[in-house]
Amino acid sequence: MSTEALEELSAKLAEIAPLAERVGELKNATLEQESEALAMLIERIKPILPVVSSRIQCSYFHSGQQFHEEKTTNHAMPGIELISTFKQINTDRDTRGEYGGSRLLLFQDGTLQWERRAGEWSRWQGESSGWRTEEETAFAPARAVAKYGLAAIVRGLGEELAEASEGLQKKRESYQERLELVAKVKEILG
Repeated sequence: MSTEALEELSAKLAEIAPLAERVGELKNATLEQESEALAMLIERIKPILPVVSSRIQCSYFHSGQQFHEEKTTNHAMPGIELISTFKQINTDRDTRGEYGGSRLLLFQDGTLQWERRAGEWSRWQGESSGWRTEEETAFAPARAVAKYGLAAIVRGLGEELAEASEGLQKKRESYQERLELVAKVKEILG
């Protein structure tokens, strides 16, 4: 190895070392601030979580028999799914395969949870299909941000709240119609 190449390498290291240190500091500061922002966001929406939350499945099973009803289990606490990488993977010419992936959940009490799910599926009658939650881990906002990034979490939350808003509009209309009916009944009964 030539001394010229070694001198170039040494110069580049001297040039890049302060930059690498600064980038490391910025990364840590960014993750810290994003974690704080997520914690603040969760606190802000916590009052509406019971209204926008729904049941979250934690397992599914179908025996593959013609008249068998599928069986599902749900988490004890309702919540919303912020991020999901759960997918169906073909392993046998689009007739059999595996389920796999993970997801980040926000429960109505404001806690975050990461889950890994796995299972098998089949399109053949008589062959079972199902998946189950295989691993659950409570996540602090810092851990969720480190794994998924604040932007992805906020996007997932926005999509869930938009969907919940549509459902709440329908519920509001239903309650208004019911109240109008009550008012008419009271009017008739005088």
